[in-house]
Amino acid sequence: MNKILLGILLCFSFTACDYYVINAHENHVGVIGEKEGISDDDFSVCFKEKIFPYYYGNNVAKYKSGKDSLRLYFDQNFDNKDYTGQSGYITIRFIINCKGETGRFEILQTGTDFKTKEFEPILVDQLFKLVQNLERWQAIKFHGDSFDSFFHLTFKIENGQIVEILP
Repeated sequence: MNKILLGILLCFSFTACDYYVINAHENHVGVIGEKEGISDDDFSVCFKEKIFPYYYGNNVAKYKSGKDSLRLYFDQNFDNKDYTGQSGYITIRFIINCKGETGRFEILQTGTDFKTKEFEPILVDQLFKLVQNLERWQAIKFHGDSFDSFFHLTFKIENGQIVEILP
């Protein structure tokens, strides 16, 4: 009886492999490929085959100082330069690697009607540089090990002012 139970447990453990090891995230929605995005040449992911959404894991990927500090950072450093006619959403997507470094940035712009829109390039560049300069990122963790994840910050802009930062 013990041998049968042991055999069943062994079979189960061999077939219960990690889905993400077998089926890499390369084709999943949200992944930013190696040739996509804007990065420094020094940026690299730790596990090419395992880039998870930021909200997976025991400890999710996030800005270490918290969302309030993130908001304060943008309040203190963003200059709207009187872009009163600029409203909509600017999303900056990127990867946080297992070391907490960021790269492979991608910028998406939509109007308040959620249709593609072009904001003033100076406004977009300013937001991008501010995001790119953020350094206190926490990598996603599973059982104490850090992994790569993709993340995004969406800025709701009304008359040139940041009124909300999501998520």
